[in-house]
Amino acid sequence: MSEIFEVTIKSGETLKGWHWSAKDPVTNLTIITGMNEYAKRYEPFAEWMNAQHVNIWCLDAFGQGLNAPSEDMQERWPEGAFDKTVKAIMQMVKLASSNGLPTFLMGHSMGSFMVQSYLENYPCTTSGIILCGSNGGQAGLMKTGYTLARSLVRDHNWYQSNPTLQNMGMGSFSKAVKDRVTDYDWLSYNKENVQAYISDPWCGHENTGGFWKEFLKGLSRIWDKDEMSKISRREKIYIISGQDDPVGRMGKGPVWLWRKYRSLGLTGATLKLYPNMRHEILNETGKETVYKDVLSFVQPGYR
Repeated sequence: MSEIFEVTIKSGETLKGWHWSAKDPVTNLTIITGMNEYAKRYEPFAEWMNAQHVNIWCLDAFGQGLNAPSEDMQERWPEGAFDKTVKAIMQMVKLASSNGLPTFLMGHSMGSFMVQSYLENYPCTTSGIILCGSNGGQAGLMKTGYTLARSLVRDHNWYQSNPTLQNMGMGSFSKAVKDRVTDYDWLSYNKENVQAYISDPWCGHENTGGFWKEFLKGLSRIWDKDEMSKISRREKIYIISGQDDPVGRMGKGPVWLWRKYRSLGLTGATLKLYPNMRHEILNETGKETVYKDVLSFVQPGYR
């Protein structure tokens, strides 16, 4: 059974998402989505997890899904949206954990970077963290991108598209697939998934300049030494990614993250790269293997 939930942060702003409740649940999994998609896309995964007695909460970010006023008003982020979404994630975790069950947090792609920030700002508030389709080790590039965004984006063009920032942020992904049929082939080898994404009016919307400014602002900080030093050494972190995912630089980014966490003393950080998978491993051919691995993390007794 699915229903809409909402969380409100101190600014008074409210974000909505979808909750799928399991029969006789034994654990909770909260999720924050990736860029240019929405929470309802996670329904097949959520229903599979429900059948394994896992409750699912999946939050839409600003300008996505339930939080976009219309199809043509997607990816509109207010000032401070990255940090505000991290605060909303904390509220989602609180909501889910109110039933007293172990509560895990998963972030995919864009959401994974917010979860990295969450680790730095809300230590030891979950039973474990999953970073899916993530990246790391490009602090200098993100700081340069944020400097450029600050020079290009002002109040008058905040909600307008910005081709320069869009190409800088997304252009390399499609180019990473040499034999591509579409510009979205980098999402997965699964052609049906790619076509479904292209055909969905709530996916793939071009980002606004304000989105890029706020997103790059968040990315420019999360790998700073002072920020990463705030992560508790007791955290359990499971990093999962497709071996052929351009977002993770074909595995280099997730490996950097894992090594960095381990160097900080996080012995509970583990990594798995999936061969013959690209960015959306939850929608990829062979996704059942990923489902089972996630379940084993949130429900250790599962085999």
